[in-house]
Amino acid sequence: MTMTNGAPAANQLEIRRLTALFVLAYFAQGLSQAGGLISQPLNYYLKTGLGLSATDITEYLAILTIPWVVKPIYGLISDYIPLFGYRRRTWLMLVNLIAASGFLWLTGLKDVSTIVMALVLTAFGTAFSDVIIDALVVENGNRTGQTARFQGMQWIAFRVAAIMTALTGGYLASVFEPATALHTAATITMLAPIAVLTMAYLVVREQPAQVDITELRATARSTLAAIKSPTLQISAAFLAIWCFSPAFGTPMYYHMVDVLSFDQQFIGQLTALTSVGGLVGAILYTRLLANKSVSFRATFAVIAASCVILTFHLLTQPSSYASQLAPVLNVLSGTIMQIGALTIFALAAIACPPRAEAFTFAALMSLYNGAEQFSAIIGSRLYDQYFDQQLGPLLWVASGSFLLCLLMLPLLRRLDKSTDDDNDNVALEGAEA
Repeated sequence: MTMTNGAPAANQLEIRRLTALFVLAYFAQGLSQAGGLISQPLNYYLKTGLGLSATDITEYLAILTIPWVVKPIYGLISDYIPLFGYRRRTWLMLVNLIAASGFLWLTGLKDVSTIVMALVLTAFGTAFSDVIIDALVVENGNRTGQTARFQGMQWIAFRVAAIMTALTGGYLASVFEPATALHTAATITMLAPIAVLTMAYLVVREQPAQVDITELRATARSTLAAIKSPTLQISAAFLAIWCFSPAFGTPMYYHMVDVLSFDQQFIGQLTALTSVGGLVGAILYTRLLANKSVSFRATFAVIAASCVILTFHLLTQPSSYASQLAPVLNVLSGTIMQIGALTIFALAAIACPPRAEAFTFAALMSLYNGAEQFSAIIGSRLYDQYFDQQLGPLLWVASGSFLLCLLMLPLLRRLDKSTDDDNDNVALEGAEA
């Protein structure tokens, strides 16, 4: 058999096909999330077309977080309840069909209630698809030794999609009427889950499976034990505090439109630059910070994020330099927030117990999504009802919450020591064997 890079050619072909699926899935997720292509046209329509306030928009869209918060349930369903005899392929096709149907429905809607209902379908399909893709990455990555490659390509695809959708969303909002911009964005986005559905049918190969109640019970026992783990509790607490950044999201969008008078296309470009910063942050993290201790990475991220947020005070009032400074700050914030997010993912990985890794990781990521939405709701309420639509006080609240993370550094150092001890025990057991 022909060999390629030390592996059989047939295996290399399978790896390329799987890589194509994982790249396409994360690219599609970058388009399909509520923060993807639909994001700016949706905010534009709800604000300009329907005249909703920042609080109204945030609270209407808060329900979209629910499908992401309950991700552990999707993991259990896919793991232990086969659909038509398969755990991954058929579920992946079904949930992407649901997402595509939601976007198709959205193309003809103008009422905020039905718009939200359609978006719930898209959020459910996208979140469920994300869980299944991650499971396929773990399963096939462990089998082929390509986990790092798969994950690296996924993040690149996601960031590229975020850049493209920000630019495209800004363009749509700048050249079309609000309703037309929203419906056009929905039509384009609908193609993403359709592409994933097609690729899943062509690429995913798996053995038929049956319901395994015994394994489900064992995983449940391991997960309940993990909840009592100090490592998991520290990780969850740090994650929740880090995610409380109420100045960004809808309040920032309103501030850029109403106070700074940025046009829609420029706002889309700023969002794209944030994603560029995220790409830079992922590269810096991988090359410079990945081998550092968790406490070092967390300290760097918290201090850097606090400094960047304080610098955003330069944009609280209109000025001649606002349009020049905003791109720089968006790149910096994207870079630092990506480093912080990857630090959180590392914490989550440390906290995952044996036999319940997938479920526990999904639970922590659900907490991450829920904490972000809680932050968005609080931020919008403060912006509208208490701070007289002033961004400055929200920035102080955000920087204060980041500084609270510093209080957890002693606990993070304990977590580092605990991890080192675990590694030493593994090495000792290997030596004795």
